[in-house]
Amino acid sequence: MTPGGRATYARASGVRHPPRRHGQLMRQPGIALALLATGVAPAAAQVPQARFDSAYYAWDAGRYDDALDRLAAILAAAGGEAVLEPIALLTGELYRTREITTDGHTVSWSPDGRWFAYERGTGNERSTVIWDARAPREVGVVQGWGLVFSPDGEGAAFLRGGPGGVAVLAQLDLASMRAEDTATPGLNLLAVRFGVDRGLLLSASDSADILRIYRLLPDGTPYALTADDASRADSRPISPSHVLYAVGRDRVGVLNLGTGDVREYAGTDAAASADGSRVAWVARESEAWVLNVLDVAAGSVTTARRADVPLASPALSADGGRVAFQMMLREDWEIYVADADGTDEERLTHEIQHDLFPRFLSDGRILAVMGEGRHRRSYLYDPVTKRRTRLHHNNTVRTVAPEYEWALSPDGMQLLIGAERDGDTVSPERGVYLMSLDQRVTLDEVRDRIATELAKERALRAEGERSFAPIHADVTNVVSRVSTARIYGYAADLFTFDSKYITRPGNAKAIEYIAAKLREWGYEPELQWFTVRPRIRTAEGFAQGPEVRTANVIAKLPGTVHPELIYVVSSHFDSVDRGPGADDNSSGTSALLEAARVLKDSPQPATLHFAFFTGEEAGLLGSRHYVRTASERGDRIVGALNNDMIGFKNDHRLDNTIRYSNDGIRDIQHAAAFLFTNLITYDAKYYKSTDAAAYYEAYGDIVGGIGSYPILGNPHYHQSHDVLETIDQQLVAEVSKTTVATLMRLAASPARLSGVELTGRRAMWPAAAERDVIEYIVAWGPAAQPLRDQVRVRETSLEFRTTLPPGTVVSV
Repeated sequence: MTPGGRATYARASGVRHPPRRHGQLMRQPGIALALLATGVAPAAAQVPQARFDSAYYAWDAGRYDDALDRLAAILAAAGGEAVLEPIALLTGELYRTREITTDGHTVSWSPDGRWFAYERGTGNERSTVIWDARAPREVGVVQGWGLVFSPDGEGAAFLRGGPGGVAVLAQLDLASMRAEDTATPGLNLLAVRFGVDRGLLLSASDSADILRIYRLLPDGTPYALTADDASRADSRPISPSHVLYAVGRDRVGVLNLGTGDVREYAGTDAAASADGSRVAWVARESEAWVLNVLDVAAGSVTTARRADVPLASPALSADGGRVAFQMMLREDWEIYVADADGTDEERLTHEIQHDLFPRFLSDGRILAVMGEGRHRRSYLYDPVTKRRTRLHHNNTVRTVAPEYEWALSPDGMQLLIGAERDGDTVSPERGVYLMSLDQRVTLDEVRDRIATELAKERALRAEGERSFAPIHADVTNVVSRVSTARIYGYAADLFTFDSKYITRPGNAKAIEYIAAKLREWGYEPELQWFTVRPRIRTAEGFAQGPEVRTANVIAKLPGTVHPELIYVVSSHFDSVDRGPGADDNSSGTSALLEAARVLKDSPQPATLHFAFFTGEEAGLLGSRHYVRTASERGDRIVGALNNDMIGFKNDHRLDNTIRYSNDGIRDIQHAAAFLFTNLITYDAKYYKSTDAAAYYEAYGDIVGGIGSYPILGNPHYHQSHDVLETIDQQLVAEVSKTTVATLMRLAASPARLSGVELTGRRAMWPAAAERDVIEYIVAWGPAAQPLRDQVRVRETSLEFRTTLPPGTVVSV
């Protein structure tokens, strides 16, 4: 892969794209200066504490090559195994993880832990893949969804698409993998469950559209277990005699299968202990939130916690003796644990990001996740020692691996995780990974991990230094002009406009302010006015509001050599209607203003557009208007950066995520950061549902940019408390510097080629966009070495001497 987004890969009879460079953030509190805390102090005497500390602090500073080199040396020395655990956690996973599939979701376990399953596909086309967890190995696939295993592990039930799209109930024998349909006439099936006695429970609506819970009798007749005076669904058997269910959105119920008695309570988020002895839920009482715990046998309810702040997501230990729950002390969720009667309460987490969805392992430890929905990470917590251990990772230095779902085996020793292990959030496929909490990685595995990542990090840095060498002095000079004080000034000014949503007065004030600043620096900004009817919030939800006139603000810096070629860098300046949007996205706007200022007197070979977009929060309106306008007038946009939410951080590190479609631009941004700034960068293929999507849809694979997601979960996201004091303006400045350096490198390079074709032994491509390109470098090789063989040609085609073997990557 060549740098700068210049390589275009062609596919022919097995020719494949090379794998992306991997890498990843590792933020693991408590391992630096903490060999004593990890229980390795006696053996660690052979490995001086200072050696591990020096490696950790190099890692913490983003000097990953130095850190990996030091860690490799520690593990190679006598006694290195004594610090295997902290090194494994610093560089990736501690527990052994197996990739089950790269395309799966909706993971589940059988009650006896013998089987697990996942779904693939969408809608009525979904299929379910079943694995034997003991091998582990795949044992079968059924066409359908919502599969549940019987308590004895001998069978399963699921729904599949029937005539007219109506769901049909099917029962599966796991020994033979044969499925048979069961007729349920007159019912619209939504979900199926097994009772503890192996009888089937159905959530279904009848012809009157009343949602009830039914029991399937031995003769196949559905028998209604709940009355028709309320909608009831989400049934969960919790013991041989009781079923837990939800009633609409504001009540929970417990059904006694033996007597038919029903007890219902105001509340949500119901959870049961594994032994079925207790049920917990959260209710509102006047201005208070209340955590209630029901003793199922006695029928008594205990208030375990009452608070004037929100409570959510209770979880009970296996025997019902302890309860964990979320409490929002200020703007973010924290996890607490207490006895079921509310005594002996302790706070388990202290993190500025959201801590969510606790659940107990069989040994009393708690599994929970951290962050915002676009990137959560799983952790184990020891309620006794309060120690936190991160779980899932992709064992890379830079590439982010978002997690989305977690399913714990009944014995608490195996964890199924749905995640983007390759960092690709754009493709619809997600992976499923099986983590064994009773199997730790070995010394040799961690050594291999470090060696692999060290080689990639050295290659990234070497290529970055090489590619920036011709313009290094110029970039250093321009980047040095970036001022944190000025950036704070822009942010403070924008903050005074309050909400900048397109229906609010602050939107027009921001347009005027940005245009005035650009004129002050010598630009003649283009105001791209357009009229829309955005959604507005009402008491009933959302509705289409009246017409609103708003505008993008575009500053243009003409190119000195190829003015017809355009590189654009953008940020949206509007916010949500409920808040001022200091991070989302005054931070990106401030960085963009400063980039425009420092580059004004340093025009580049290609034209630069500084695009301040409106209406992002109303549906990506401004970016789509800009791209539509550019397309209509024939603008040749050959590269684009989009920065969004770059100012929040939850610790001392100056770090953010490169969000890209183009591998070359990604690597240029990494290099720009480590060569000219103090910014530490990770990466994720991420541009959907952002302003960057408009570029990709119109101009193809030309996208880069920086944002906090999906690595940092800002608890202020889209809230009224996304305010100025939550932003680190130095972090914004480092992103601005990285953006300036990246623009200069892109504008000084040939634009990305497109349309490479490989037919037989001949590779062909269109002429470069630049008039002064006189030759091309054609490279080819296996996926592991895609640039192994190279040749320079002056034509726009190359005839290979022999047919290339399958798997060969060809780039120009």
